[in-house]
Amino acid sequence: MQAEPHPSGLTGSNLAGRELADQLSALSLERIVLVALSPESVDLAFDAAQRLGCELDLLLVGRIPAPGHPEKTIGAVLDFEVPQVVINEDLARASHVPPGYLNTERQRQLSDLERRHVMYLGDNDGPCHDHAGKHVVIVDHGVEASILQLVLQRLGEVGAHSVRVARVASTGEPPDDRAVTQFLKQARLLQKLLH
Repeated sequence: MQAEPHPSGLTGSNLAGRELADQLSALSLERIVLVALSPESVDLAFDAAQRLGCELDLLLVGRIPAPGHPEKTIGAVLDFEVPQVVINEDLARASHVPPGYLNTERQRQLSDLERRHVMYLGDNDGPCHDHAGKHVVIVDHGVEASILQLVLQRLGEVGAHSVRVARVASTGEPPDDRAVTQFLKQARLLQKLLH
């Protein structure tokens, strides 16, 4: 059964993006950057960024699972300008990580993040992930709490002025890879024109 279209003609992500933009606009923040933590939230973040005239970024995250327990996250690789590897040492110890496991997983995640980064953001598209001194709003619709905590920690360490999390519900079908790439290119083009 197909959902009834909204009377305005807007899609679920358009409506959610508009609502997010309205909420952030009420805060009267300057130098906002919306950071999508997954390609699935880029369309919503794009709509909000367009309304606010602010930056849009995609911060790719690769999770490092506990050996033998893929549902349990013991660390993450974050796709910053210089990729960051963050390990929860207590969880790693409790998970009895064998020698060499973390290095192997780190390398696997770095390779995957590099491939996805080039696919979505290009390899020569100017500086990425410049969050220093900015009000960062993470657009999240379901990233694991442990990974979100690691991202929040790192954003604070790289000098973000403030960090907020906007939890959003899934708005239907996620955009395909080509659409994600186009959203990000359009957002960067708009920022170049505005500044």
